[in-house]
Amino acid sequence: AGVNSWEEAGVEDAVEEVRSKRRGQQLGRGGRQRGTTSIAAAVPNFCSLLTPLVRLSRGRPRCYSPCAEHMMARILLIALSVSAVGMTAGFTSAPSMAVSHLRCLSASSLSPYPRPSLRKSAAQQGSSFAGASSAAQLPSGLASNRKAFSQVSPHMVLGVLGALTAPVVVFAAMGTLDGFGKVVANFPKILNYQMRYATRVLQQGSGAGVSNDPLDVFRSKLDASDEYRYNALRLFVKYDTNGDGSIDESELKICLATEPLFQTGLPQDFSSKIVSVMSKGKGIGPEEFLSVVRGQRSTPDEAQRLLSDAREEQVFSAYEACRELTSEYAKTFFLATLAMEAPKAKATWAIYAWCRRVDEIVDGPDVDPDPAVQRAALEEWNSRLERMYKGEADNTGLDNFDIAFRNMMQQFPGSDIEPYREMVRGMVMDIDQDVYQTWDDLYLYCYRVASTVGLMTLPVMGTAPGVTMEQAKDPAVALGIGLQITNILRDVGEDARDRGRIYLPQEDLQKFGVTPESILERAKNGGVPDENYKALMKFQIARARDYYRQAEAGIALLSPGAQLPVAVAAELYKKILDKIESNGYDNFNTRAYLSREQKMMAVPPLWFKTVTGGWDKVRRDS
Repeated sequence: AGVNSWEEAGVEDAVEEVRSKRRGQQLGRGGRQRGTTSIAAAVPNFCSLLTPLVRLSRGRPRCYSPCAEHMMARILLIALSVSAVGMTAGFTSAPSMAVSHLRCLSASSLSPYPRPSLRKSAAQQGSSFAGASSAAQLPSGLASNRKAFSQVSPHMVLGVLGALTAPVVVFAAMGTLDGFGKVVANFPKILNYQMRYATRVLQQGSGAGVSNDPLDVFRSKLDASDEYRYNALRLFVKYDTNGDGSIDESELKICLATEPLFQTGLPQDFSSKIVSVMSKGKGIGPEEFLSVVRGQRSTPDEAQRLLSDAREEQVFSAYEACRELTSEYAKTFFLATLAMEAPKAKATWAIYAWCRRVDEIVDGPDVDPDPAVQRAALEEWNSRLERMYKGEADNTGLDNFDIAFRNMMQQFPGSDIEPYREMVRGMVMDIDQDVYQTWDDLYLYCYRVASTVGLMTLPVMGTAPGVTMEQAKDPAVALGIGLQITNILRDVGEDARDRGRIYLPQEDLQKFGVTPESILERAKNGGVPDENYKALMKFQIARARDYYRQAEAGIALLSPGAQLPVAVAAELYKKILDKIESNGYDNFNTRAYLSREQKMMAVPPLWFKTVTGGWDKVRRDS
């Protein structure tokens, strides 16, 4: 337990724990030798030594999390161990194995008696089950076979395991031929990294003293980190917030104050001493930073290569954060993105993350109720948007999601900033406007908070050959209107109960004889819809379906790779309207949603329609 906690607790805390245990063992067992290293301590740390083999044997190491890499290293360790023992036993005892195997084959067949039930007691099943080793209590045929198997079993099992695990070892170490080449090319570097790490592990296991020098502690912390062990410039890139290619004193102080790695197990005055050693009153560049961390001079080419890898890793991690956010809060939308090509899916996750977070400013669980505070937050958000759209390298004030968003803007230069500005204006409407009198008022709101998403993703999706962006805009806007109407109808009860809001146009309420007070009362007290309310819902559902028809007529205008994701999004949201109908239009007490199975079942027909050109027919018929 102490060993497994080394990566979570501070180095000094873990070493002190090991020393305490050893002192207890010495007192209890008459003074066992202090320098003995536990095998149990060596195994999990040896797994860490194998991690670079797993990392470098893959084509794109950034696709694997540190946790997954460490698990792969454990699997590789087990395979290596079993293979080594098994092959050794197999080669050294092949003649005896052959003889024993022949004896086994010549022995009489196994007993046909059924295996004793585990539910019976040991006494009922016989003394052999209770622990007796004599074979005399078994039937004669089974006893002879048991004797034969007792002779052959150890070597045969180990030999078979060795033969079976040898390919596992080869594939785990190589991955691909290209991966094997990377392992060979980087093997000296692996030895360099791991020798330093193994030395520190052995010192800890033997109870040897740990240096309190701040620089030594800094290096040991990075060595113990799965994130920074193989590329310390990841830490450099993370805290080079102004993007000038160096870390100054203020950035270094922020790093030491906020990085979880440097919050426990530190000597006194650690931060101030590190700042004085590393910054020296000026910024430190990547080459100098790498040299200080390693304790030996780094070449400019190597520093530049690791810096490039660290920046790519930062962007990759940012997109992963967007993916996790999208999959957690927009399951239906996320399912649609899984049908996209990887670069387009990543860009779409970044767009969703941006939209989700701007919505949280006025509609989040911890939002400040003061409208002035919300407006100020939206103004700051707008300024961040302008900076990211310009592609400035300065990361000051940006978070992980922003880094992905800025990269998305750079990867798809056709992106227009105006839809993003319009969405911020839609958030301002949420602050200033509680009631929408007419459909035109609500249409503007739906356009700003939903249709803009279609316009944001249109440059990412791309259009069919011969189709311009301008031609594809109207169907994209129509889809956004349909999606937002669906959201409003699904959340009538929730919005009225939790926020006191009614998004439905007042003119429509009056047309069908429904009062705002009746909606609020039913939402809060669990009332059921009357005939007037059902008629209102039927009218709104028909309006939403009309916009879905306009959107589906434009699916054929999109690039082939974008047609299926858009079709899936439209179809799944249309089915939410079906759910509202099947729930008796009771969106006060029952939330309309689709199960995972229903979502998955909707995809195959849409896929078939897409690959057979069915959307062209839909466009011709519209």
